[in-house]
Amino acid sequence: MKKEILKKQWVIWTILVTSFFSIGTPGIAIIPFSLSIYALSKLILVNKFVEPDLVTLQNLKEKNKSINIENQKIKREIQELKNLKNDLISSIEEGTKELEHITSYLNDELFKYDIKLTYPFDLVEVDSSQINTYIKKLQMKEKELLNLEEVKIFNVSTENKRHQNAQAKQIIRLFNAETSQLINKVNSKNIESMQNKIFKSYEGINKIFETDNVRIPETLLDIKLEMLDLMHKYQVKIEDEKIIRREERARLKEIEQAEKEMEKKLKELDKDIRHHNNEIKKLTMYLNNTDLQVEKELYIEKIRELDQSLKDLNSERENVEDRKDNAQSGFVYIISNIGSFGENVYKIGVTRRLEPMDRINELSSASVPFEFDVHALIFSENAFELESKLHEYFKKYKVNKVNGRKEFFKVNINEIKDKVLSEHNSTVQFIDEPKAIQYRETLRLTSL
Repeated sequence: MKKEILKKQWVIWTILVTSFFSIGTPGIAIIPFSLSIYALSKLILVNKFVEPDLVTLQNLKEKNKSINIENQKIKREIQELKNLKNDLISSIEEGTKELEHITSYLNDELFKYDIKLTYPFDLVEVDSSQINTYIKKLQMKEKELLNLEEVKIFNVSTENKRHQNAQAKQIIRLFNAETSQLINKVNSKNIESMQNKIFKSYEGINKIFETDNVRIPETLLDIKLEMLDLMHKYQVKIEDEKIIRREERARLKEIEQAEKEMEKKLKELDKDIRHHNNEIKKLTMYLNNTDLQVEKELYIEKIRELDQSLKDLNSERENVEDRKDNAQSGFVYIISNIGSFGENVYKIGVTRRLEPMDRINELSSASVPFEFDVHALIFSENAFELESKLHEYFKKYKVNKVNGRKEFFKVNINEIKDKVLSEHNSTVQFIDEPKAIQYRETLRLTSL
């Protein structure tokens, strides 16, 4: 660097000195002229190198500034995404908690609904496995009772203890054998008959062993009768649980069928709506392309008809969508079957099907000899609640007072009509007299 400075100074001084001498000697002027050209060329070269470097530096500064601005923008976007993520996580957690709460509530309500049945005994809240546990506990109680050291089996004490103990064991063994057979055969139809046979067995065996001065303890008779009662309850409960499972399968099948029908209906409506929209677009294009007034009027009229039809389709789709989303909506039906159940016997049920007659036709299957007649169809946003209220109001008229799931009531149709019209829906149309076409034709043919 210092050498460059000295070199530049030498050139300047040389130009200056030779310029003075050239005044007296003009020939020497060539020297300062040549050195001036040399210095000028060096200056031009330096500027050529320095100028691009300054431009590059400025560009780099601008680029760095742009990068910093972009970096700040990216940082802001990252922070916004983090905030959005936290908000979404918070919303999901709240939604999950709410869903768990709703699920728990529904499960509890379904469980309560399933066990609210009426049985011919007091163990309403007990299932078959619990009754079986009671039976086993009673058997243990029986074993404790039959400890000969704790119970008085002998009528009088004799010197022949060995013989008397043998006879005591024999009388208990014989009574157990007979009563076990009777208890294992009990069912809902023969409970009273089995009770009488146990009493007879108790009296008969005591009579046979009377000469041996041994007797069956009355407390053992009480245990056998209690066990018979529990076994009867167990058998009834088993049968009822079978019915509940069968009815629950039928109920779930009915709900599934209703869901499928609604899905199918929505697809059909969507297809029709697309078709109408396409037709309207096509006719609108024809309308814009024609100059004939007659054609224009025809197209306008057709478009108006399609537009009205489209509104109806959209309205119907909205109704089906609402039905699908609202699990409580449906039809409460009131039907009768005088050929199968007699007069003034009505079934009050509920269905979520889009076409309630589909469900009623299913009920008129091979299980009954004649078809059901419809007396009223009541649409409700809370159909299951309405059905429950009607069942509760008319429960004293239930045909089956044991199984609460049976929905048949022996009551005058006017009472049902008054209750529905006055408290639930005043616009429902009732049919008082059943047609019973097949039943009445059967009576006519029979009388010939």
